[in-house]
Amino acid sequence: MQQWLSWQWTRNGWMAFGLYLLLAVAGLKLGLPVFRQLLLPAMLACGLIGWWLNYRRYRLIADTPTAHAASAALGHVELYGVAANHESAVNYSPFSGRRCVWYRCWRYHNDRRSALSGRTLDPLTLDSGSLLSVPECSDQSFVLQDGKQAVIIHPEGAEVQPPHRESWQEGNETLVEEWIDEGDPLYVLGQLHSHGGVRPDQQAFRQDVGAKLSEWKQDQPALLHRFDLDGNGQINEQEWQLVRAAAEREVRQLHQQLASTPPTLHVRKPEDGKPYLINTLTPQGVAVSYRWRAWLHALAALMSFLLWLHLGAAGS
Repeated sequence: MQQWLSWQWTRNGWMAFGLYLLLAVAGLKLGLPVFRQLLLPAMLACGLIGWWLNYRRYRLIADTPTAHAASAALGHVELYGVAANHESAVNYSPFSGRRCVWYRCWRYHNDRRSALSGRTLDPLTLDSGSLLSVPECSDQSFVLQDGKQAVIIHPEGAEVQPPHRESWQEGNETLVEEWIDEGDPLYVLGQLHSHGGVRPDQQAFRQDVGAKLSEWKQDQPALLHRFDLDGNGQINEQEWQLVRAAAEREVRQLHQQLASTPPTLHVRKPEDGKPYLINTLTPQGVAVSYRWRAWLHALAALMSFLLWLHLGAAGS
């Protein structure tokens, strides 16, 4: 729910400001006293939260230079390229079976409210009775292709703003899908990691040998069958040296295989709590969109505060 609320305040389009309209309509129905005492402070708080969330993202994007994937340093990174599926693991949306790299979908009952609105309703605007399922987001990784360098994107925990949306009717239900298509421009701001291509250090070698020995100890019959050379049912000191040498040999072979594996780059949600963003705008376009939303939320907060002062002065 926290991720959905954050997405609602930082998303594209005018729906990010729909909460203000709902609170204003509620104020007209409940009367001026309730509107001034409860709803205007709520609108002010929403404006300040919306400003802070969007301005924080704007400053983070503006202060992070766009890196080329082939030369990017590990850590917090901003990348821009083209979206693609893994060659051996293509993603498909569950409702339409559409081929895509990422999707978000939900379904809801067609009640009187949805009929009057005449548009697709978002999950946060639906009550629990209308929403038939929790919005489903794709968690399958996909690829950002930057020239010849491919980066694997893990979307878990990301704030994704897809460019495509489609909705259709099935009986008394509306099905909604949002998606990022293959070939779409892809902007990612997150934490860059590298897997493979590096030989583990001595500490990792000792830890892996210890883990291998612990694993073998769990199966005493197999251990005795391999290393109890005198057949007395016990592993003596000399035999234990053979056990340890065999474990070191297996771990060394595994580490050599890992070192010979070509390294792969992966982007995941930052561990330090910074926003993890996936978008299809250019880096400049992403920064500008967050800046505009930040100041529009600030304007909503300012207007709510001024109206609160005006109604207070008029009522005194």
